[in-house]
Amino acid sequence: MNSFVVLWSKKRISKHGRLTSCLVLIALVMAPLVCALIFSDSMMEGITSKYIYLSSGHLQINAHTLEQAMENISESDHRQMIQYADEVTSGYALMYSATNTSSVMIKGVSSTYFNDLRIAQLTFETDATETIGATTNSNIKGIAISRATAKQLNVEIGDRVALMVVPDDASKTLRPVLLRVQAIFHTGYDKLDQLLSFIDLDYAKTLYPSIASTTVEIIVPPEYMENLDSVISALNLEGKNAISKWSSLNVAVFNNFVISKQMIMIILLLVTVVAAFYTASVAQQMIQDDMQDIAIVKLIGSSNAQVKKSAFISVYTVTLGGMIVGIGLGLLIGCNLGPILTKLSNLGIQGLSFYLLDFNITIPWLSIGLISVALMVISFVAIQISLLRTKLITPMRLFTEV
Repeated sequence: MNSFVVLWSKKRISKHGRLTSCLVLIALVMAPLVCALIFSDSMMEGITSKYIYLSSGHLQINAHTLEQAMENISESDHRQMIQYADEVTSGYALMYSATNTSSVMIKGVSSTYFNDLRIAQLTFETDATETIGATTNSNIKGIAISRATAKQLNVEIGDRVALMVVPDDASKTLRPVLLRVQAIFHTGYDKLDQLLSFIDLDYAKTLYPSIASTTVEIIVPPEYMENLDSVISALNLEGKNAISKWSSLNVAVFNNFVISKQMIMIILLLVTVVAAFYTASVAQQMIQDDMQDIAIVKLIGSSNAQVKKSAFISVYTVTLGGMIVGIGLGLLIGCNLGPILTKLSNLGIQGLSFYLLDFNITIPWLSIGLISVALMVISFVAIQISLLRTKLITPMRLFTEV
C-alpha cells in the first residue's frame, strides 16, 4: 500500500475526535444488538425446551400403551433415535380451592417420567417426584401443581383441592374429584406453569378412560431434534396410529417464536442500517473539515484515488473497530444476563414476569454474523458514496478561499 495512504490514514484516525465518537457510537449500537439477540434466542430456546420436555415431547404417538407404540421398532433404532418414551394420559379440569378456581391440564405420568432432562426443566419444592399420585392415609390421591396455580388457589402442600373433571367423552357428565396437594413445582415460565399439573398415570386413566386421552411422548437425542421427519421415516411411523411433532402440538407457541425471530431480525437490521449511514455522515463531515488539507496534498502530487482511499481506510477502520468492541461488550453482558435479570426481577419489575429468566445462554453466532456483515457492507457502500466529493476538491480551492 502507498506510504502516503498509510501515513495520512493514521493521521486522520489520531487527529479526528469525530472518528473516536464514531467508534463509541458503533460500539454502543452493536453491544445492545448482540445482547438482544442472545436474550431472545436463549429465552425462546429455553421456553421451547420446557414445552417439549414437559408438555408434548418431540414426537407424540396416539397409542393406548407404550408397548403398542413401540411395536415393530427394532431395538437398534430404539436405542439410536429414541432417548425416552413415556406413556401419558392427559385431560382438562377445573381446580377449586376454598377461595378460587383455576383451569388446568392434568397429566397422568409414571415415576419414570421425571428423567434427568425433565428434572432440569423444573424445580420441586419437595422431593415428591417418586410419590406423585400415591394414596395418603385418608385414601385421597395426590397431585403436583405449579407454584403459579398454588398461588392463584391460595393452597400449600397438604391442602385439599377439588377437580371438576372435563370428560373425554361428550356423553358423560362433569364429575368432582377430591385430591391432596402433594408437591409444588415451578418451571420459571408462568404461562406454562399455570397450565400443568401431574397425577399418577393409573389414576389418570380412571378419570380419562378414552383411548384418545393416552399418548406416548418421545424425546429424541440432540442430533435428531432439528430433523424429526427423518426419525418418523426411519422408525416407519408415518402410517402408524397418529403421530405429531411438537411444533404442530404447540402451534401458537411455535408460530409466535418464528414470527418473533423474524421481527427481531428485521428491527435489528434496520438499526444496523441507521448506524451504517451514520458512518457515511462522519466521512462526509471529515471531508468537509479537511478540504484545505486535501487541496494541499493534491497540489503536491497526490491523486484523488489516494486521498479517497486514505479517507476510506480511516473511517472504515474505526467502524470495524467499533463493531468488534461492541460485539465483545455485548457478548460479555449477554453471557451474564441470568444474574442481571434475576437481580432486576428481585427489584419488583413487573414486566419481567412475562419472560423466562432461568435459561441457558445460547450465542446466536449466525445472527450476530449476519448483523455484522450487514453493517460492514452497508458502511462500505455508504462511505464510498460520501467520499465521491473528494473529486470536487482541487488545488484551485486554496486560491479561491484566500
